[in-house]
Amino acid sequence: MSRRYVTDPADNLDPQFVRRVLSDLCDLWEKSADDERRFRAEVDLAQATSIHTHAHHAVRLGRAILALDEGRFGAEMVPLVRFLLECGVTAAWLLLTPGSGQTLIRDGADSRRKALVELAELGEEVNPGYDQALEALAHLEDASKAYQVKHRCESLIEGKRLYVLYRVLSAESHAGMGVADLYTVSMDDSPIGIAFDDAPRFSTRASTLGIAACMLLLAINADELARIKPRRTTQIAKLAKRLGVGTRIVRADGSELPPRT
Repeated sequence: MSRRYVTDPADNLDPQFVRRVLSDLCDLWEKSADDERRFRAEVDLAQATSIHTHAHHAVRLGRAILALDEGRFGAEMVPLVRFLLECGVTAAWLLLTPGSGQTLIRDGADSRRKALVELAELGEEVNPGYDQALEALAHLEDASKAYQVKHRCESLIEGKRLYVLYRVLSAESHAGMGVADLYTVSMDDSPIGIAFDDAPRFSTRASTLGIAACMLLLAINADELARIKPRRTTQIAKLAKRLGVGTRIVRADGSELPPRT
């Protein structure tokens, strides 16, 4: 079975087809919202909670992307697709990496500490939050510090490709020349050689939606594979087949979670 997490953009060029798959994935998650949440022994509480919350947020992002696409806000949805990719990759990394839930918590506590230090330098009161962050960091001293997006991507099969996609989407997700280029076109008649285009054509619509759909499937599937008694496996497999991707979540070294006992 395929190990690909993202389909080739040339495989499905019909945006309406991809929209239907993306919508079906959201529907599948939402219909199972009340299912019992019991996770397999290889997945600890911090991992299970983090996988489930990232999958849920990925679905919310999927709905937002569909709404923006329907309104023909193409470039505006790229940062959300980037965020969805990060959620999908993170859910998969959490599924396969022992101790990753603690790493995620440690990173959050460290980010909070840094923000509170800057607030304190402005004369703001930062306790009890600052002390709580220090306490969490002390408790999680042995947790891995490897939490960069690049690390999470490259922990998976096809990780280098996933990280390249992340970087491409990142280039369109920040203020800078990318935004300026988006809304300007060359024009010989213009005194400055360019003109403003307030509604630029979104030429990568199908492939961007395809990335969103594949990453949403990855996030939902990570939650499914973490369960003791999965209930959506057949539906996930059918949706994966429509996208042309596999349903195995595999580490960079080729290993994966053992079969359920």
